[in-house]
Amino acid sequence: MKISPIVFSLAFAFTLWPATCQTVEIEKDNLMQKYLAGEMTQLEFRDVAVSWRELTDAVEYPVSPYDSIHNKVVYTYFHTLDGIPRGIIVNRVSEWAAVTFGNTGGLLTRQEDAVRFIINGSIEVFFPDLFLVWKNGWTGYAETELLNSSICVFTMVFTIRESRLKCQIMNIKYEYTDYLNNLSVNKTLDSCFPITSNEQDEWKAIMNLVNETRKGMEVMNDQLVSYIQNYDHDYDW
Repeated sequence: MKISPIVFSLAFAFTLWPATCQTVEIEKDNLMQKYLAGEMTQLEFRDVAVSWRELTDAVEYPVSPYDSIHNKVVYTYFHTLDGIPRGIIVNRVSEWAAVTFGNTGGLLTRQEDAVRFIINGSIEVFFPDLFLVWKNGWTGYAETELLNSSICVFTMVFTIRESRLKCQIMNIKYEYTDYLNNLSVNKTLDSCFPITSNEQDEWKAIMNLVNETRKGMEVMNDQLVSYIQNYDHDYDW
């Protein structure tokens, strides 16, 4: 295959990186692999590459703990809760999950000096997306960016050892409506990567959705820690 100097210069920048996390460089390489496989013409590749660069200049690329070898996203948070006994941490985690998710179930296991608690939960994630909005009789419908919402379901795994807590959030799934194409969307966070493997008109929405998911997980994690640390105030009345 003959490659023009323009495309060659783009290819030179699309370097293979270790697949321990998802990066902009891996996304670029994914586009290059599509081009080399004949899935797009030289002109299409150039246009897509320019569109991707413009998008990543405008929207922050999602910083997610995505392991592209195992195709899995796991948000992991570590906390040292000095002065709080393990038993109280276990109880407070269980209470917090019940209050937050309305779920009084969950799996509790014990292994030597560690306790593990596993439960399913969900939050609502709001993210910028495109809608077809009626403007007027002259313009008709026009693409307009508004806030969309997705139900985000996941599994939380808490591991407690002494006064230390590890919180892992995995198996993240989305349920939302693509109002631009009038479609119901059910997808996993894992399937969002590489983002450039999705339809091009979905790239921006996916990046926004993943970014807002990370923020939501961080807020939820902070609320959990605050609930544990305030254990004595709940009974001081």
